[in-house]
Amino acid sequence: MNSTRRRFLGLLFPVFPVTATQDEPVVFRAEVRLVEIHVAVLDRSGRAVRGLTKSDFEFFDEGERRQPEIFESEQSPFSVALLLDVSGSMESDLPLIKRAALTMIQQLRPEDRVAVFCFSDRTLALAEFTSEQKALSAAIRRLRAEGTTALFDALVRVAPALTARPGKKALVVFTDGDDNASALTLEHAVERFRRESVPVYAIAYGNALKSSKLQNTLEQVARPTGGERLQLRRPQNAIEAFERVSRDLTASYLLTFRPPSGKGEWRRLRVSVPGRREARVRHREGYFAR
Repeated sequence: MNSTRRRFLGLLFPVFPVTATQDEPVVFRAEVRLVEIHVAVLDRSGRAVRGLTKSDFEFFDEGERRQPEIFESEQSPFSVALLLDVSGSMESDLPLIKRAALTMIQQLRPEDRVAVFCFSDRTLALAEFTSEQKALSAAIRRLRAEGTTALFDALVRVAPALTARPGKKALVVFTDGDDNASALTLEHAVERFRRESVPVYAIAYGNALKSSKLQNTLEQVARPTGGERLQLRRPQNAIEAFERVSRDLTASYLLTFRPPSGKGEWRRLRVSVPGRREARVRHREGYFAR
């Protein structure tokens, strides 16, 4: 690992020494981590299935039936982070993307919270999680296009902000090009989100649609999380894409259960709605047991 990458990782994951004096005994606390499963349920036409209750769901952890500790319906509020590509190649279409993002924000409910991030060769937080429309609108209007594209770095940088949020949450990332400036790799980004309970909605646009490599990258990031990779064929469809994500988020469910103890092994999850055989259920593929 070169010095640049070591410095970058040090900023992302600082290590703080733990000390204790003779008058302060060291206390070890064991915390039980609950596993969160964000679930989107769609009918055959792709419309969200609303009004489901905890008893409508059936889910298995490595083939073993689990009982949810906590259930949140589609009416529960959620937190969403918008991560927008503002690299130089976005300059001509950025005004339209701004309008699309503003439209999505306006469709959210008063109890939902949104944060705005942007990235080029660096990642910036423009608005912390809030429901204030004016603050969010001002943050989006400040966006300017310049620089190269450090997508992987941006994904990893934004992940902790979402992980810390309680309840339902999601990341919506919009990009138009291959990563050409990250210190981290695709593997870092994929691994990070496989460990988190955050669905990723990746919207590809412009040059991104011409790159099978980038399409595969976005699929690798989004699919294991229970999110989705979307393609934006024309700038005019930007508002439609953001509206689709908004509808998905406002109709999602959250199941939380107590996992067995483990040593870091990967455990697969399966969720279904037995009473709705035509339903298509989307959720994270699994989790790492601790």
